[in-house]
Amino acid sequence: MNEFLILDTLVAAVCLGIAAQALASWLRLPAILPLLLLGMAFGPSGLGQFDPSSLGDVLETMIHLGVAIILFEGGLSLEPERLRKVGGSVRNLLTLGVVITGLLAAALAWAVIDMPVTTAVLFGAIVTVTGPTVIAPLLRHTIAPRSVKTILLSEGLIIDAIGALLAYLVLQWVESSGMPLQTLSGKVVQVTLVGAILGFVGGRLGAHVARSRRFNSELSNLIILSILMLVYGVAEHQAHQSGILASVVMGYTISAARLPDVGPLKAFKGQLTTLLISVLFILLAAQLDLTEIQKLGWKGVVVTAGLIFVIRPLSVFLSVMPWQLPLKERFFLAMTAPRGIVAAAVASLAARQLNAAGIEGGALLEGIVYLTILVTGAWATVMSLALPVILGYKNDAERRRAVLVGANPLSQLLGQLLKASGRTTVVVDSASWRLEQCRRLGMETVWGDARDASTYEEAGVEADTLVVAMTTNDELNLLVAELAHHEFDVEHPVVALQRPPDELGSRSRAWVDLLGGRDLNVPAWIKHLDNQRAHRVELPLKDKVTRARLRDLFAERPQDLRILSAWTSSGEPQLRVEGDDLKEAVSVSLLVLDGPARERVDEILATTEVELEEVTSEATSEKNGESTAGLASENIEGSIEVSHDDASGSDSKED
Repeated sequence: MNEFLILDTLVAAVCLGIAAQALASWLRLPAILPLLLLGMAFGPSGLGQFDPSSLGDVLETMIHLGVAIILFEGGLSLEPERLRKVGGSVRNLLTLGVVITGLLAAALAWAVIDMPVTTAVLFGAIVTVTGPTVIAPLLRHTIAPRSVKTILLSEGLIIDAIGALLAYLVLQWVESSGMPLQTLSGKVVQVTLVGAILGFVGGRLGAHVARSRRFNSELSNLIILSILMLVYGVAEHQAHQSGILASVVMGYTISAARLPDVGPLKAFKGQLTTLLISVLFILLAAQLDLTEIQKLGWKGVVVTAGLIFVIRPLSVFLSVMPWQLPLKERFFLAMTAPRGIVAAAVASLAARQLNAAGIEGGALLEGIVYLTILVTGAWATVMSLALPVILGYKNDAERRRAVLVGANPLSQLLGQLLKASGRTTVVVDSASWRLEQCRRLGMETVWGDARDASTYEEAGVEADTLVVAMTTNDELNLLVAELAHHEFDVEHPVVALQRPPDELGSRSRAWVDLLGGRDLNVPAWIKHLDNQRAHRVELPLKDKVTRARLRDLFAERPQDLRILSAWTSSGEPQLRVEGDDLKEAVSVSLLVLDGPARERVDEILATTEVELEEVTSEATSEKNGESTAGLASENIEGSIEVSHDDASGSDSKED
């Protein structure tokens, strides 16, 4: 009978957890909210469909190992370069911010809900954490400066280990009825040293396995997972609670090793983390005694409101100085501090230990922590939608970005065009040496795996970013489009495809834009550009005759020219326009192969220049014609200069 209870509990946890993740993805909400609600609804305090207590002590072990894997994945996502850029702000939040949050939260719980001092201090330690597993999905759909996102992610990932360690030390102090300061300091040093050393050793071993070619990627991932488990187990035996710190350090050490292809490892750990978060949250929420939350009443609301509107803003504004971040960015940080899986897991474990030791307050502690998780998660969701509008980020011209995936002569050419149009242009590639030419052309670069969402986070992809996939691999380009669309809400990612699938224009993929409106043989055009057989031509579209001649040329020689971008009167690029759809374009940037097509384009361009010269001569006969003639002459010279640019030349729009 007990065997079937365990089976039913695990099956229910997995099914409800995945259902909550799917619901959250559909509603574009943090998964923590439906996870908690479904867990409480179907648990013993709700419909009673399953009972986590049937797992016995196995549940506590699952929580420990689950948190270790979750924090390892978080450490793996920490980018050393990004962390260095905002190091001062993060350091202050992890030190001064933790002290402010812990002390004020403890005082608030003690004063408002009459929580015993020792339990209140434990509550303060637990709520020092934020929730990277909640923050990361939120920020993917939020328009905000890159520095703000980096600080929030870095703070959340590191502070989880700090908060868990603080909670453990406070719990030891509570259970031992007061621990001498010397003993407490010794434990801190022991836990820190053991966790840091074993985590570093495990990280170096993991990096060696990932870099080695002796194993395929699937087996390498499993070997690294086993190393993580071993490191965690050894650390816990040496110093209790050091395993959490060791997990974070191991992940960060692998990330800092700058492995050539860490994408499969991140993808595997990301899927495993999602599964663990789903199962653990369902189990933890199900075992929660809802009557404790109901007993809190308005006092619980006051505590959570104090955390959101008083304690978090004080922590941010006293930790992050004006010269480190402007006021708007600090306000964004102050309004974003959701709690997540680590707070829930630590609260549940602490409640179990308090109850086992015969100390009152465990259920009250668990209730107020879970209420904090629910309220801060809901508040962060609302703020992720409201703050970009309130703070003006959506209308900030400096945020206009174009992210090109695949560093090659073709993407360099398009990148120069987009850069000249006023967009911040970022090129993404997995090979650092291919990005060197892009850097020389003044474009930003990101070295990362195109299959990994964190690469696009580093590139600053947001909902209004122009994302163009221009690699030589059609499948990868479509995968990039899927990732940008579903993970970052990019409405119409653009792809270059050699062989567009039949369903590309159907309802299932109607949101994908095809570069140039048709197939594009990327490897062939790269070869032409390298051999200087293909060139970029800027063609003004002054009248219907020019448009008609260009359409005829596309019909006659479809393989010899492509549209890189059409330009409207507002200066906005159109990358999906086809040769027979240029009604709104005032000019077009063409990629033309030497030979008959280039000759025909030059003829069209020469005709356009003659028309401009006639306009110029008429303008000079007018009273104020001199200035008009000068302007027209500049336009003619600009057109001629652009028409002779090649792939390695400078962008005439910038000139």
